Amino acid sequence: MKVKDIIKIIENFAPKELAYDWDNTGFITGDKEKDVKKVFITLDMFKSTVNEAVRCGADMIISHHPILFRGVQKIDYNSQQGYIVKELIKNDIALYASHTSTDCTKGGINDILAQKLGIIECVPVEKNDNFGGCGLGRIGKIANTMTLGEYAQFVKKQLNTPCVRVCGDINKNIKIVAVGGGACDDLIGDAVKLGADVLVTADLKYHISADATEMGIALIDAGHYPTEVFVCEIFEELLKDTGIEIVKSKNKDVFKFI
Repeated sequence: MKVKDIIKIIENFAPKELAYDWDNTGFITGDKEKDVKKVFITLDMFKSTVNEAVRCGADMIISHHPILFRGVQKIDYNSQQGYIVKELIKNDIALYASHTSTDCTKGGINDILAQKLGIIECVPVEKNDNFGGCGLGRIGKIANTMTLGEYAQFVKKQLNTPCVRVCGDINKNIKIVAVGGGACDDLIGDAVKLGADVLVTADLKYHISADATEMGIALIDAGHYPTEVFVCEIFEELLKDTGIEIVKSKNKDVFKFI
């Protein structure tokens, strides 16, 4: 199987057209005609993860988070991005990033996150009119009403994270839940309009959170890594019948809780 064949599998699941314009979803480096025997799958692209891929002899990396987000005018090997590009080229490793396309597609990050958090009858928060059932975020209801404090504890357990940040009255009743894996504070306004009692997301800023509570919605910041790391399960499921060896990255959350 070649790089281009693996790309086709990924894009059949998460079409590039679902990605946002600012994103760098898609094929980033390498030779699409290269034969692939081993694929390395990861949430992040750091120096440490590319080194992992090199050590395991990967032919291709499938990452959620891309590199080279903005216009590139130089490749400095002493920078993080430059080092990654150098190692990919030197070791003939192809790189494909499936970022906001996997966030938005059916069965992608937000559907899995919603399932993990007990949300049923889900629909996208921000719909994509060209792809039915797709879009950023998910909103639905939980089977049994909980207080915000109780639901925050449930989120923490389900995502196996030692800490979540909560904004709002911890005694507030929660029934309608919106989720956005990773940094999705842009969904707050739409979540309010759709009647969400709480939005579970990550990377929330102080003033944005304060404004949200004034709008009547509670927030749970469960962390970027915990709300997206299971993307590796998605990639693994997509490739399980290809006969290609799959290696998962061992990278951990960049945050430590003390």
